[in-house]
Amino acid sequence: MKKIIVGTPRSGTSFVTRWYANKFPKHIALDEQRLYEHFEPDYPDWPPNNNFKAIDEQTKKRIKKLPTDCIFKMHPGPEMSEYIWQYVYDKPVILVKRKDLFGQFISYGIGWATFKWYVLEDWKEKSLSGLKEDETFTYKKEWFDNLAWRLKDFFYREPHFKHIERTVWFEDLPDFPNNGNLLVRQNPQSNYKKLKRIKNKNELKSWFEEFERNMKKWRR
Repeated sequence: MKKIIVGTPRSGTSFVTRWYANKFPKHIALDEQRLYEHFEPDYPDWPPNNNFKAIDEQTKKRIKKLPTDCIFKMHPGPEMSEYIWQYVYDKPVILVKRKDLFGQFISYGIGWATFKWYVLEDWKEKSLSGLKEDETFTYKKEWFDNLAWRLKDFFYREPHFKHIERTVWFEDLPDFPNNGNLLVRQNPQSNYKKLKRIKNKNELKSWFEEFERNMKKWRR
């Protein structure tokens, strides 16, 4: 049986996917080197992101070639083919979500600023955040808008999943039993401390306040 993990960036999907890969070693973990994003078109061996027809064709080919027992993860994204969503809607999925959305946005910005997205627990590197001591950065609006789009898309897709095997919360990941070499949290500091690294933190807060207002409209 396939293990399909679905969530949004910086919610813990990579940790959960690797955890399931450790738990089911006989399953084929697809595109592990790409954090299991087997259907994410944003890689050189995919057609250009604006060639939606070619992306659809590549997606259909990959669906046909899926092993019976495999593991992969998915994030909403503007380049993702609708064919893979229609496929997973009918399959058991593991949803990964994060309650602290502001923390998720902060983490996403740090990820883009450092282009450092994950750390394995056996790595010797200790600078988990990827930021040097006292280093700061400017949070770009395009990063914020990208994650906001993905969260909204995920919200509207969630009711279409017919078989939710399990919902995992980011905040509960520390309670997962260690079952092998896993990813560790890159930025365990408080939101307050991480905000000190963001030059335009007040601007980020205002963007998030608007996001929260819009989110209330989605849920009506």
